[in-house]
Amino acid sequence: MRERFHAGGRWLGASLALFAVAACTGPAPSDLFEADGGSSALTAAGVANLGGTGSAAGTNAVMGGTKADAGAASAPGAGTGGTAGTGATGGGGASSGGAPLATPEDCAEACAGIGECDGSTCVILCDERNPCSAKVMCPAGVPCAVECAASNSCPSGVECRQAESCRVNCSGINACAGNVACAGAECEVTCEQQGSCMSEVQCEAESCHLLCTGTNSCPGKVSCGEDTRDCIIGCSGMPSCQNSVESNAAATTAITCGPGACPGKVTCSGDECSVSCSGSACGGGVCCSASDCELGDTPNKCQ
Repeated sequence: MRERFHAGGRWLGASLALFAVAACTGPAPSDLFEADGGSSALTAAGVANLGGTGSAAGTNAVMGGTKADAGAASAPGAGTGGTAGTGATGGGGASSGGAPLATPEDCAEACAGIGECDGSTCVILCDERNPCSAKVMCPAGVPCAVECAASNSCPSGVECRQAESCRVNCSGINACAGNVACAGAECEVTCEQQGSCMSEVQCEAESCHLLCTGTNSCPGKVSCGEDTRDCIIGCSGMPSCQNSVESNAAATTAITCGPGACPGKVTCSGDECSVSCSGSACGGGVCCSASDCELGDTPNKCQ
């Protein structure tokens, strides 16, 4: 028994000695975290890739919404981050396959002499002191927010098709008498007061949210264009949306018409379209050519 113990002790001591020698001659700590292409083990996104674990790309928001998550984890032993799915990598750098998101510095340059920056967003206020008598022109390449707060403000309309994203609020009585047009990643237009948005409201953004809540608001055409993916149009003012309501969104459309609203023709296409007509709304009929139409009790005049 004692001989076996001493033999086992000698074997254990020899094993520990060999382990110590191997540790002394092993790779340097820096070699354990060597990144492909000589990059650091810490990615630009600020996420550590220890031992080759996959990193997640940073989150970039535009007007409270858009973000990009990592699409694929990095291979074991590599220090590079995952590939972003749809947005920007590195927590605010250039987006994959697209232009970089705007920064506060971009806004300061683009918005100078037009409005004031709130972060990266150019905010244009049209009030009693400055009613914006000429057409409001949002600067290109940065998010833009326009507030037509005074009565009869923005009489020549709002042009926001070159901005990164748009938010237009026509909160004054008879505000936004001219055309309101927007594009970019997303656009929200609210015509909340009586007689607001008297001309056409046109959205060509990827995501559109058009609301005509004021009495006699949006008497002109209200539309989402062919470049739009998702479109929401709400006509709850009594009456509102007195002309045609049209959506060419590729994916989804949701149109809601309150009592007395939407007396002109309502049309939609794309993958899915739902139209809700309350009471005497949609007097001109509804034509849905989408793959999936949900019209409730309203007949589809396209069929």
